[in-house]
Amino acid sequence: MIYDIVNENITENIMATSPVYPGIPLRMGSSGSNVTIMQSYLNAIKTGKYPSLTRLTVDGRFGQATKNTVIQYQRLKGLAADGVIGQMTWNAIVADYNSLPPVDPDAYPGTPLRPGDSGRQVVNMQTRLNNVHPVYTAINYQSADGKYGTNMTNAVRRFQGQFGLTTDGIIGQQTWDKIVAVSKGVTDKNNTSVTSQYPGYVLNTGSQGDSVRFIQSYLNAVNSYIGAGWPTLTVDGIYGNMTKQVVRNFQSKYNLKADGIVGRNTWAFIIRRFNNSL
Repeated sequence: MIYDIVNENITENIMATSPVYPGIPLRMGSSGSNVTIMQSYLNAIKTGKYPSLTRLTVDGRFGQATKNTVIQYQRLKGLAADGVIGQMTWNAIVADYNSLPPVDPDAYPGTPLRPGDSGRQVVNMQTRLNNVHPVYTAINYQSADGKYGTNMTNAVRRFQGQFGLTTDGIIGQQTWDKIVAVSKGVTDKNNTSVTSQYPGYVLNTGSQGDSVRFIQSYLNAVNSYIGAGWPTLTVDGIYGNMTKQVVRNFQSKYNLKADGIVGRNTWAFIIRRFNNSL
């Protein structure tokens, strides 16, 4: 089982029980899949055995950072600390990697995931976020490509905004654990109530942003749940005339002032009715 791969484009060689030494030392200037394997294995060994190692960017390029981590590893193992992955260093890295216990893919990796990261842990979070999207439609759908780019940052931030987390677009332990829990709840048909906080200002025609997306998403869910027959809103974060009309419809339905504006009272009612629909 792969323990801590952080690049989605690793070749099938990495899945083998004992990857064979390629016959040519890897050193500064080397590149390709064998460098990717070693970078990934060293990151896994850092997580599972030697936390003092410096984590590497897995890019398949043997630069100064990779050399430095190789030297750190060689010193820990009593090998010639030359920063070159010859056969002895290769075999030692592979042996340490293969001795690592299997890891729960949903276990927090120990360090936050952030924009620019890549790999299987990113894929796991992308897949989890896509799993909750049909229920919490303000969270944008994304390709599960293992790349922590703008789409994922937006999805993470929109998730955080609905579940009482700091909206920084970074997956620390609290966000990781909540994504796993909410996703499992969706799978088990035991959906988690949202706690989206009122933004502190009224939403009206011309308003834009995630708070508008939340309201559009929740109104669509309430509409479907009670069979109101209101127009289905595009969840785009833009408070246009259609959003205003559906807000009015909602307000009339629940005996609120039907002004089409989402103030604190209307916000709280929408949140409550959405949670009732889960």
